[in-house]
Amino acid sequence: MNNEFHFMPISQIANQFPENSWWAKFYKDFNDENLVAYYEGDLTLPFLNLDWYMPFPQQEGVTILFINGNLTVDNLYNSEIDGAIALMVTGNLSAKNIAVGGQEIYVTGNLTVEEILCGSYNHGEMIVEGNLNAKVLVQDGEYRFKAEGQQSIVCAVNVWDTDAVCQELPVDIRKVLIDDVFLDNEEEEVDFSFGMLVSVLKKGQSALLDWNEALQRKKVDHLYFNYNTINEENILKLTQCILMTEDQPYFEFEEHDAYFKVQREHMGADGDKRNPSVYIKTAQHHYFIWLDDDHSISLLMKTDDEGDEWEDINEETSKPLAEYWIMLLTCVNVAELYLPNIEVKDVQDILLHPVIQELDHYGEENDGFWDGSKYYGFRRDAYTDEDGYCFAARIDIETPDGAFYFYTLDNDSYVSRHYQPPNHHARQDMPFLDAKRWEASERYFDRFKQFISRKISADGSPVG
Repeated sequence: MNNEFHFMPISQIANQFPENSWWAKFYKDFNDENLVAYYEGDLTLPFLNLDWYMPFPQQEGVTILFINGNLTVDNLYNSEIDGAIALMVTGNLSAKNIAVGGQEIYVTGNLTVEEILCGSYNHGEMIVEGNLNAKVLVQDGEYRFKAEGQQSIVCAVNVWDTDAVCQELPVDIRKVLIDDVFLDNEEEEVDFSFGMLVSVLKKGQSALLDWNEALQRKKVDHLYFNYNTINEENILKLTQCILMTEDQPYFEFEEHDAYFKVQREHMGADGDKRNPSVYIKTAQHHYFIWLDDDHSISLLMKTDDEGDEWEDINEETSKPLAEYWIMLLTCVNVAELYLPNIEVKDVQDILLHPVIQELDHYGEENDGFWDGSKYYGFRRDAYTDEDGYCFAARIDIETPDGAFYFYTLDNDSYVSRHYQPPNHHARQDMPFLDAKRWEASERYFDRFKQFISRKISADGSPVG
């Protein structure tokens, strides 16, 4: 260790404690035998052990380490999480890995962690006045992290669950952390070991795996549309895709700055035949594509100006249409890739199961299940409110980051999916071009099925 540390009674630097720190708020009577290790200026260390039983540095009685400057350290840790040496840094704290618990760590500047930031148990807290940035955040749900600035976490691991959330996708925790940080106990569903993580860091090793493979989205063996031509085959495929339900002769959605409506052949309310067609509205133009009786394709467009009339599309004006046409086909490709994988009957059977039917109908209490990091809620039955608005049956999943995914039975062809971002109060349509969102919705539902299967098996009642 550096020999420029100064050791003194805590009372001599008490006036320098940040006003929001534990030491400024709660500790007033300082024993002169309890020392602070004080360092003036920027400090760089290969490691830093904050355990009490490790004299710091070669000095008994150190209770607080106070760095009046920036601290850069490869690995910062302590094994004992019931209590440990406190750390205050008046500048920035930069580390490769941090695994702590049992004390207050206070950073006046920014905290940057190259790999793992881990807090364990409920006897500790990390307070950062600036920004908090870490590749992987590992916490047990009780340790507290507070950042007044922006917080950027690439991957969050809750040790009470088998999943991590990496770039908004749920990933098996064993795809993120090496086997050496898990207990070899088959009876334990969650067997992460804080002590083993500290042991790895003490050896100067990395506890991270390369999880790029775990983040790969669903492999596409066959696309619904293999080419992008505006022709009869693709128009008919649009009218026969999964989004075209039996209860109405069209489907519609918005994507980015465009509105799309695809209509299949049907008889209108006036008794006239309607040919298969596609309508696209952008910020500047309206496009209309339809299939004639002689199998030819008609293409029309007009501007959004009042009084403008439809006109044939020429080579020049067809370029913007081609971009939106490709967008439409891409969206339907995504729908065909994901929507069939959650079957309407499976959701119906789950909602009708006695385990679900016994839940509180009004959602006041006992209205769902908690698996340690995710909450599963249920609208068991469809109903119509006093204003005539129909509410379909659905399953809700609240993710560890506070987002929601909704799986709704509002048609007989597929289970509709919606998303609600953290700290928002209204669900949203999931953009088809946001394939990661669709992948996340599917992974969360797969994990829900595993969870509810265990619940149902414990109850002893078969599904259906």
